[in-house]
Amino acid sequence: MNDEDFDIIRNIQKGQVNDFELLVRKYQSPVFNVLHHMLHQEEIAKEMAQEVFVKAYEHLDTFNFKNRFFSWIYRIAINTAISYRKKQQQYIFTDHYPSFAIGSAEDILLGKEKSALLHKAIGQLKHKYKAVIVLRYFEQLSYAEIAGVLGITESKVKSRLFASRSLLKDLLSDTGYFG
Repeated sequence: MNDEDFDIIRNIQKGQVNDFELLVRKYQSPVFNVLHHMLHQEEIAKEMAQEVFVKAYEHLDTFNFKNRFFSWIYRIAINTAISYRKKQQQYIFTDHYPSFAIGSAEDILLGKEKSALLHKAIGQLKHKYKAVIVLRYFEQLSYAEIAGVLGITESKVKSRLFASRSLLKDLLSDTGYFG
């Protein structure tokens, strides 16, 4: 538990509303990152991040001190991304994905192509599968943290990760991703 976050939240609830900026500064980057991985559009992710913090501020009185603020704000972010996607009713794919490949130009190009294929496949997953993939592999959260964010058990997280990987393997099997 992060007592510092709890102290800040209590101060805000007592009327020190300017303290909310401390939470924004601390969590804006992780919130943006999870939204960017879920939505694949930088500008939309920035807008949605602002919306997440507005929602968090407006509902701070409902925060349960038995949970971590980190898990609570991530859940708001995931739900905001899912709601946005449902409104869009389509997956928006962009060509801009980070590449961590080091090597020849051919290796780098192949790395970018594989990255684009993977991101496109992730975008085709149902939200519940996409969320666990993003939180585990892009945000590198533990099973316990993912369970807290999504409000499910650790065994459900493991089950969804297994299913997600199987679905991705099926989606990527005919693309040349594995060979």
